[in-house]
Amino acid sequence: MKRTPLLAVVALSAVVLSACAASPGDTLAPGAATVDSSTSPEDVVRTYLGALQGGDQAAAAALTTRPYSGRGAWAADPPTIEDVEVSEAITQPAAGAGGAVGESHAQEHAQAVLVPVTFELHGADTSMPDGQTAWGYLLVRDGDTEAWRIADAGSA
Repeated sequence: MKRTPLLAVVALSAVVLSACAASPGDTLAPGAATVDSSTSPEDVVRTYLGALQGGDQAAAAALTTRPYSGRGAWAADPPTIEDVEVSEAITQPAAGAGGAVGESHAQEHAQAVLVPVTFELHGADTSMPDGQTAWGYLLVRDGDTEAWRIADAGSA
């Protein structure tokens, strides 16, 4: 996964606080939805985006690893996104394997997947130009009995 500056990651998180409700893309789940070991990585991402869209930062943070949730607050006046499409998760190399994606924190986990997301962006800063945007969320867990958690994000 190509790494983007922290500012861009925080900016994208702010992006999802608005829009999407009337978009013809994926239906975003409310942040209060139950997420457990049977929840797909794609549904975790939808729930995360739904929580951000609803302004529920606590629910969004509950779906992330501690290092990722501590990256900063979301903007009070976020840009908008439309036509959100969450694609099927792509399995990533196991922990310790050469070529594992993400920072060392993501490599500390037994399982990792990348969930690609695309959307139309409007009103962001210069770090993320308006228009069609390809993004991705890295999710991790240590076994099949654990829920997936978002550990990283960036341009896909």
